[in-house]
Amino acid sequence: MPNRQQTVRIPSVAPSRHNLVWREDDFNATLFRSSPRHPQFMGRYDEASRGVCWPSDGGRITRVRTSTWEGAQALYFDFRLNDDLRVQINPSRELLLTFCLGGKVQGQVGSEDGASLEFRVDRALLRTPNAAGGYLIRIPGGCRNHFVQFRLRRELLPLWLRSLGVRLPWRQLDELTARDDGHVLCNAALTPRVRSCLERIRDEPVGDPAFVPLFQARSMELLTCVLLDIERLLQRRRSGVEDDAPAAQLAAVRIRALVAAQPARAWTVADLAQRVGVSSARLQQLVRSASGTSVYRLVMTERLEIAARLLRETHLGIQGVASEAGWECHGRFTAAFRAHTGLSPSEYRLRHGG
Repeated sequence: MPNRQQTVRIPSVAPSRHNLVWREDDFNATLFRSSPRHPQFMGRYDEASRGVCWPSDGGRITRVRTSTWEGAQALYFDFRLNDDLRVQINPSRELLLTFCLGGKVQGQVGSEDGASLEFRVDRALLRTPNAAGGYLIRIPGGCRNHFVQFRLRRELLPLWLRSLGVRLPWRQLDELTARDDGHVLCNAALTPRVRSCLERIRDEPVGDPAFVPLFQARSMELLTCVLLDIERLLQRRRSGVEDDAPAAQLAAVRIRALVAAQPARAWTVADLAQRVGVSSARLQQLVRSASGTSVYRLVMTERLEIAARLLRETHLGIQGVASEAGWECHGRFTAAFRAHTGLSPSEYRLRHGG
């Protein structure tokens, strides 16, 4: 299967026959506009139509698909939607292995009443196919949601494990290859080598044309490490991430508050670590656990959110907004803001300003 990368801008106009349809064979799903009472049907993919209709409010999605080994597909998704989205994934026959790189994706097995799925940063979520109804996934709008997912043909799994010299107890192997009830096999903290592979994918520049071959190599490496560590992951091991959760959230909140109070200050990791009361290395670990990103990225995101609020709520000029949010260079601010929101500052103000 050839490597494929595609970034599609979702128009913010009314649907018609000529727009809002992305021909895509990766999504075997029904898409709905999120609404607690009246979910609006937005589009459907099946073998006949091979099309997906996206929400009319706009957004952006980057998708890379590649084949690692025979019977294994790796997919990278990066969602920036302006509206919440519900995705009903139809039943399949493949194991689903998901790594959340960032965002607030949620889900249930089958439907609203099904068991909850936790998509957590720095966890490996492995689940069996749900023949009774697939999965319901909620993707929130207004923030970046990105993840890596593998779809694995179960009948080939024993062969892969044997080729790597990995032996599993027959009960675990039977669960991997025979269950089809949407059972969560593990939602485990990452092993060190799996974490290292995932970090390399997270740090690659998605907009670079070289990302496609890089993702193919990184995803093959990641799947190999997962299979080598599969027994440890299936034991539902925890690496202390849960114990760190309160401290991690507190550190992230403290950093956002410091940046919000002085957005134009040239904050360093050492400055922030001193204010929070931990070492620089510890602060990086806590922030990564809480938000799935680095301290630098968290600071940058907070400053961009401040800029967005100023564009919505004040009449400051673009240069004034940039200065208030901590940018001296107008061009760099515009580039960073466009990468964050998909719009230039002036376009954002026209669309969202009061």
